[in-house]
Amino acid sequence: MVNLQDKYLKRIFTILLLTSLTVIICLASDILFPLLLAFIFAVLIRPIDSFLQNKWRFPKLLSVILTVTIAILFFAGVMFLLGLQLRDFFDDLPTLEKNMTKVLHDIEGWINKKFGVTHFQQEKMVKENFKKGNFFSMENFGSITGALINFILVPLYLFLFLFYRSLLLNFLLKLVPAESSEKMQIVVNDIKIIIRMYILGLLLEIAIVAALTTLGLWLIGVKYALFLGLLVSLLNLIPYVGILVANFLSCLISLSNNPSIEQSVLGVIAIIGTVQLIDNNILLPRIVGSKVRINALASILCVIIGGSLAGVPGMFLAIPVTAILKVVFDAIPNLEPYGYLLGDELPKALFWSKKKDIGNQAEKLVSKPKSKSEGTTESKPEDKPVSKKTDSKPADKTPGKTGGKTKPE
Repeated sequence: MVNLQDKYLKRIFTILLLTSLTVIICLASDILFPLLLAFIFAVLIRPIDSFLQNKWRFPKLLSVILTVTIAILFFAGVMFLLGLQLRDFFDDLPTLEKNMTKVLHDIEGWINKKFGVTHFQQEKMVKENFKKGNFFSMENFGSITGALINFILVPLYLFLFLFYRSLLLNFLLKLVPAESSEKMQIVVNDIKIIIRMYILGLLLEIAIVAALTTLGLWLIGVKYALFLGLLVSLLNLIPYVGILVANFLSCLISLSNNPSIEQSVLGVIAIIGTVQLIDNNILLPRIVGSKVRINALASILCVIIGGSLAGVPGMFLAIPVTAILKVVFDAIPNLEPYGYLLGDELPKALFWSKKKDIGNQAEKLVSKPKSKSEGTTESKPEDKPVSKKTDSKPADKTPGKTGGKTKPE
C-alpha cells in the first residue's frame, strides 16, 4: 500500500513539475529566450575560450572578452555581407516596382477571368486588409525595441555565461547527491555535445544550401542569385516554415525582375525544391540528424510553440531546446517516458515488449520437454546394441549397481 502511494505521489509530482515548467516558459518567454540563445552560443564558442586560456595562457577575463569579440565580429561580418546584397537590391527598386506592377496587373486579370472579381473589388479587399494590419501600431514598435534590447542583452549574457562557467557547473553538481554527481556530469556532457554538433551541423548545412541554391539560380539566369541563396539558407534554419517563406520571397523577387512565369516561378520552385530534396535526404540526416534524435511530430509542435512564444528566435531555438529536454528526461527515471515520446525510436510492433516476453516464456516451456525426450532417445540406442551383442552384460551391470556383485564374491 505504501509503495502504491509513493508511486502516485511521484506521478503527481512529475505532472506538477511539467505544468509549472510550461507556465514559467509561457510567462517569462521574453526573459528566457535571450538567455537560452546566449547559453547555446556560449557552449558553441567555449572551445575558443578554453584554447586562449590553456594554450596561450591568457587571463580568464581577457580570454572571455576576446572570445565574445570574435563571436560579435563573425556575426557582424555575416550581416555586412547581407547588407551588401541588400544595397544592390534596393538600388534596383524602381525597376522592381515597375515589373511588379505589371505582374500584379496580370494576376488581377487572371482572377477577374476565373472568379469574376473585378479590379475595384480586389483593390477594396487589399485596402481593408492593410487597414486591419495597422503596421505602425505601438505593438510593432514594442517588438522592434524588444529586438534591439535583446541584441544588447545576448552578448552580455554570453560574456556572463563564459565568465561564471565553473560556478554554474558546481551549482548543478550541488543539486544532486554525491553518488549522482557522475550521472550529472554525463548529462551536462551530452548536452554540450548535442548543442555543438547541432550548431556546427547547421552552419555547414547553411553553407552547402547557399552554394547549391546560388549556383542553380545563376544557371537559370535569375538576378540576385547570391542574395536569394543566402536568404533561402538562412530561412531554412526555421524548420518546416522557413522554406515556404523562402520559396514565396524568391518567386516574388524573381517575378519582379523577369515577368515570365515559366522562368521566374517554375524555375525557382524547381531549383529550391531540388536543393530541399538533397538537404532533407542527404545533408540533414548525416550532418544534423545523427545527434538530434527527435521525431517529426515533436519537432513540428515545438517549432509552432516556439514561434508563438518568441517569434523567429523561438522557432530557431525550438529544436536544440527540445533535444536538451530529451537528454534531461532520459536521465531522470520518472521523466524517462517523456524522453521516449520525444525520440525517434519506433517499436517493431504494437505491445512488442509483451509479445517478446510471452515468446521467451513459450520457448522455455517448449525447450524443457524437448530436453527430456532427447535424453531418453539417446539412452535407448545405447542400451539396445548392448543387449543385442551379449545378454550377460546387462545382467552383470544391474546387480553391480545394487551391490549384487559383491554378494557372490
